Amino acid sequence: MRAPAQEYGVTMAARVTPIAQELFDGFANSSAVHVFTELLGLIFDGTLPPGSAVSENDVARRAGVSRTPAREAVQRLRELGIVETSVGRSSRVAVITETRLRQTLVVWDALFAAVLEEVVPVIDDEDLAAMEEATRVFRIAADQGKVSEAAQANFDLYAVVVGRSGNPPLIRTIASIVYLVRLGGQSLPRWIDADVLEAAQHDLIAALRRHDLAASRAAVRSAAGFQLPPDD
Repeated sequence: MRAPAQEYGVTMAARVTPIAQELFDGFANSSAVHVFTELLGLIFDGTLPPGSAVSENDVARRAGVSRTPAREAVQRLRELGIVETSVGRSSRVAVITETRLRQTLVVWDALFAAVLEEVVPVIDDEDLAAMEEATRVFRIAADQGKVSEAAQANFDLYAVVVGRSGNPPLIRTIASIVYLVRLGGQSLPRWIDADVLEAAQHDLIAALRRHDLAASRAAVRSAAGFQLPPDD
């Protein structure tokens, strides 16, 4: 059985599961990769929510490594926009504004359109079954108020589609964008509407089953939730 989500995102049950392999390019050693994936897991399971301080010394101590791989991992998170540095040079998990989230979703929609062009013709029953399971897990988690688990299930559903792409630069770019979208959801929890997301999931699965590109794109766009209220 394929496991595209393991190539696309950190699974919360196993934080060191690799994201898109292309995101590891340039790491000097395996310790930095481990710290990087561990930090992603801590951020997206809520242990380090938006606004949390990120100290290279604390990261190194937590991971049991020297400061060098910790610094490298934090720098990669800065490059992805997941960690930001203030004027005073202190680092924190980025807090995503609604304006930035809307802008990021426009990019996500455009990139996913490219993925769909490639993947819609080749999607198969195994892929669809994995997506249906992700939708089932999403609904259960949402009903139980388990926000991180619901977010992971939604992430895993789209990972099935992205995991079928044979375009490494596209996978790398969309993976980095998705992390900002997820961080935006944590920064702005009122933006999350489980019913809208679930409806979009079902619509996407149905469209992919028919190999219908236009309907697949419409489902993805509805999931992006472009009708957000303006910033206060």
